[in-house]
Amino acid sequence: MKPETFRIKFTQHQRKQGDLWKDLVFELQNYLDGWIEGLNVTDLKGLKALMIADQLKRRVPNGVKDHFLDEWGELIDPLVLAGKLDQYESVRGHRKINPVRMAERKPLDRARPNSPRKEHPAKNAEKTEHQFGKISAPKGNWRNEKFERRTQPACYICHSTSHLWPNCPQLNKSKELVNRVGLSEQAHYLFAPYLSKALVNN
Repeated sequence: MKPETFRIKFTQHQRKQGDLWKDLVFELQNYLDGWIEGLNVTDLKGLKALMIADQLKRRVPNGVKDHFLDEWGELIDPLVLAGKLDQYESVRGHRKINPVRMAERKPLDRARPNSPRKEHPAKNAEKTEHQFGKISAPKGNWRNEKFERRTQPACYICHSTSHLWPNCPQLNKSKELVNRVGLSEQAHYLFAPYLSKALVNN
């Protein structure tokens, strides 16, 4: 396995339910050893550098991390890592377009048509016509207005309002017998050879 895989397992490994804590310690030691040996860390100074580099890596945004994806696991010297991150930010900083803040924006010089209501409010106070040509009703009097009434439903065939289409007498409805339930005299003769009369409880 790669050293980065050992690092992920070391930082994210959890104790399984029912396992002993000693088993967890053994597994974590193995993952740490695999991580350290894979990066050729042999002394305390190298271990310190690895721990600081790991803390730096945890604080780097994902977009920056994706830029160094190929060499991310091998960057164990914190000074080398910091130098690459600073260089990346300085290059990205020159390419960034500074966003215009709201306070710095200048209003566009557009020729807006002058509103007659704003210029002379006294002259236009008598007009009640809305800008789209509809006459606006005074607020509060909507109950007195006459609204469109709902049309009464009528039959599609004869246009009568006394009934609707399914009950129209002009429809040629054939009285169909759905499932002939009941006995007829023919059935009695058909089943006569198979039926016999008997007394119950005697």
